[in-house]
Formats: sequence, C-alpha cells, structure tokens
Amino acid sequence: MGDHLIALHSAVRVCPGYSRHEAPSILLDGSSMARDTEHGRAVTAQLTRRHGTIEESIEAAVFALGAAGLPRSICRQARAACEDYFHARLDLPPSYDLGRRMEPVAATELMPEPMCRALEYVVALVVDGEYDELSGLSGGRLQVADLRRRVEEDCPEALVLPPRDAYGIEAITRSEDPDLPGWTYFLDLWIDDGPARLRIEGTLEESGDGFTVTLGDILP
Repeated sequence: MGDHLIALHSAVRVCPGYSRHEAPSILLDGSSMARDTEHGRAVTAQLTRRHGTIEESIEAAVFALGAAGLPRSICRQARAACEDYFHARLDLPPSYDLGRRMEPVAATELMPEPMCRALEYVVALVVDGEYDELSGLSGGRLQVADLRRRVEEDCPEALVLPPRDAYGIEAITRSEDPDLPGWTYFLDLWIDDGPARLRIEGTLEESGDGFTVTLGDILP
C-alpha cells in the first residue's frame, strides 16, 4: 500500500506555494514500479501523458487512476480535490505553465549527520545503478528489473550525487504509526543543475549510533 500524490509531484512541485504534505493524495496498492499493481498501473499510465500545464497534469492524474481500475466516483473526487488545491487554495489558473526549471532551494536546516549518511548511501546506490542492493534494501519488495526500468527507461536522466544541503530536515517526517517506529523520508534525486524527476521514499530507524534505512519506492 502506497500513498500516491494524485498530481505528478515532479511536474507540479514548481507551483508557488506547493507542499507535498498538503497536496491531494490517495492510498494505492503496491509499489509504483511493479506494473501489475494498482499503484504501478497508475504511475505507468501517468508517465505517458503531457504535464505542460496544471490542467494537463490533473487530466493525466485522473486518466492514471482510471487506468489503475479505480471507480469513476473516486476519479471524480480526485479531480475535485486537485482543482480545489491548485485553483482555489494556490490560486493558479488551469493554464499555469509547469515547464519551468525547478530551482534548487537551500535547506533551512540539515537533518542529523547519521541520517544524512544513511540516505547518502541509498542515493549513491541509485546513482551507480546498484539495483541488487537496492532490492535488498526494500526487503525484496522492489524487483531488480522494475528498479532498472524506472531509473533507466521511465525517467532516464544522468543522476549525480546531490550537494549536502539537499538533505534538509523537511525531507524526513516522524512516523505516526506505532507499528513503524522512526522516520519516513521523501528525497529528490539530483541531476547536474538541480532536482531530478525521480525521488526516493522509505523509512529510517535508529540502530546503535546510526540508522537502518529501507527503500520503499522510487517515483516521479
């Protein structure tokens, strides 16, 4: 089960005032890269559509939920939630251009050093294409072939190691689930001139003097 941001995060994050914490989301079954899951069908379909404007991004989001097999009533609610968020709350028109470059934003505060090291390790594995090790960090939930396809085919970019100030405290959230102690992370990957289309998500849990990290998904 994964928390799916209804509008493609990598497209709409350029919107002024946008917050991933407040943007409409929905729970979908499975990882986003396994094409036989609800979540995977949605993201696979979403990546085939244009995202040049907010209107196009919302249309792509609704199309994706339909491709995942969700009822029309849920798709209509998802559209209404997106329109309320982007048009009413952020006061942006349907024609708002999403083709703007994502400017790097310096973190207001860095996450603790042990967390930085744990996440730097995961990022380095993605950059180097170490898919076997990434699959291991997912507990086998993410398959090597799916990881390779997501990074090399779905959203191919020349990924690089991000600067240290990319590891901001805002990328981690204390878990509210008593069965999942620790933190969740939501971290953009990088290309030479700023954030890439892809991000990594997963969990961090204290272990001795450091943190044990798991990989939950790699998403656009």
